[in-house]
Amino acid sequence: MPAADAYFAFHLFAARFANQAEAELFAFEQWEAEPAADASAAEFSAWEARNPSWRLKQELGYSMDADFVELIDREDGPPYLESMIRSDAEKQQLRTRIDPGYSHYIVVGSESIHGDRQSDAPGPNQRKPTNTATLVYLGEFNRSKE
Repeated sequence: MPAADAYFAFHLFAARFANQAEAELFAFEQWEAEPAADASAAEFSAWEARNPSWRLKQELGYSMDADFVELIDREDGPPYLESMIRSDAEKQQLRTRIDPGYSHYIVVGSESIHGDRQSDAPGPNQRKPTNTATLVYLGEFNRSKE
């Protein structure tokens, strides 16, 4: 079990992907190969505008830090996720939301979401995560300390 200081607030999502490769293409940033050294400034600029692509970020609509996203497969999911949760009540809440049909879980550190790309409101994120076309939102965990 993690030490008390190892607990961090996170949002948890679940999804059904055909395989690990599909899940990784969704959950993590993707980069095209960099243009050749003799590429024009316009070609390089267009490449920069397209990269990285990140379907998770696009679908959630948040400005996010990719360093605080973790993809977990079904086999390791529930026991590992429970080990990340401080409160017994939240562990029970997780158990009620787990569905054996989910192939993967995506953990997004709460502090890694630092802006809402779907809102013009200044400051920190104003919108709570919800289900998307691909993801089922299972909730935020460890938001407060016991």
